[in-house]
Amino acid sequence: MRYALIGCGRIAAYHVKAVFNNHLDFIAACDVKEEKIEELFHQCNLHKTVNIKRYTDYKKMIAECDLDLISIATESGIHAEIALYCMDHGIHVIIEKPMAMNMRDANEIIGRREEKGVKVAVCHQNRFNIAVQKMRSALEAGRFGKLSHGSVHVRWNRNKDYYTQAPWRGRWASDGGALMNQCIHGIDLLRWMLGDEIEEVYGQTRQQLHTYLEAEDIGVAVVKFKNGAVATIEGTTNVYPQNLEETLYLFGEKGTVKLGGKSVNTIDVWDFVDEDNMDQSNKGLEETVNNVYGNGHTSLFADMIDAIEHDRTPYVDAMAGRNALELVLAIYKSQKIGGPVKLPLDEFSSTDMEGTF
Repeated sequence: MRYALIGCGRIAAYHVKAVFNNHLDFIAACDVKEEKIEELFHQCNLHKTVNIKRYTDYKKMIAECDLDLISIATESGIHAEIALYCMDHGIHVIIEKPMAMNMRDANEIIGRREEKGVKVAVCHQNRFNIAVQKMRSALEAGRFGKLSHGSVHVRWNRNKDYYTQAPWRGRWASDGGALMNQCIHGIDLLRWMLGDEIEEVYGQTRQQLHTYLEAEDIGVAVVKFKNGAVATIEGTTNVYPQNLEETLYLFGEKGTVKLGGKSVNTIDVWDFVDEDNMDQSNKGLEETVNNVYGNGHTSLFADMIDAIEHDRTPYVDAMAGRNALELVLAIYKSQKIGGPVKLPLDEFSSTDMEGTF
């Protein structure tokens, strides 16, 4: 399967690792700054690989290369534009989160994938974490019984160096704030676990410490699901002095599970009414991860390859990306209007928040 990468920044190395772990034919890489390609290739020990083509214009790359699959790891504000162009040229796409910055573009991607007959996956790779998969399996088996509530906490640190490294970060048009960039992984998991269908969201966001940004560095929300469950969200980049945790709680009449660690990679609590010997191995489970990005990109790429080959929907498809985006934008809109927001959210954009702080 012939593959190309668009965007060679911070997250791109995880795409490259997934490409080689899955034995894709790496045809080309593209970035508007050619030096970023070389920096990435040095980091991944590919700088002497002459047969991987380098481009600064993704449209030229697509015109000159016969490609099956492209992953998009650019700044967030142009994810949708690039994805739609690739889809129009019959190329399957893996899009880094968030898949778009507004509901119009997200819905357009969903519609276009049907029209063009291509597959779309979104990089909510934590769905593949071992701990997350075990929680999901217990949920699908009905072991929680009636769901009561859940919560997610993303308590991380991002200092000024992080933002000056890439000036697009923390801006409404190109990135959004802590909820859109950092917390969206946890938001995806929370919505997925609690049934996806949301009735109402009430949120508050603030810019407490990162006064040099446009967007929020702390956001909290209460979410009412259509199945009767409720949930809370807390996402921040204000934790001193380093990343503290990403935790996900799920509470039901017959079970309680808490996932923790830096990136929901551990099982801190695992208690069920119908507990058996197999459950003992889950208690204290810890998947080794080097950082908050986890190990899931390789699995996400593998699933996408299989989805293309067997003409099925990817495990983390465009609708999953849309749902996570919608919940973040609903929190933003709630802050803007000063009250609760009903879902579905027909139209809202991160740029509607300009001038908030």
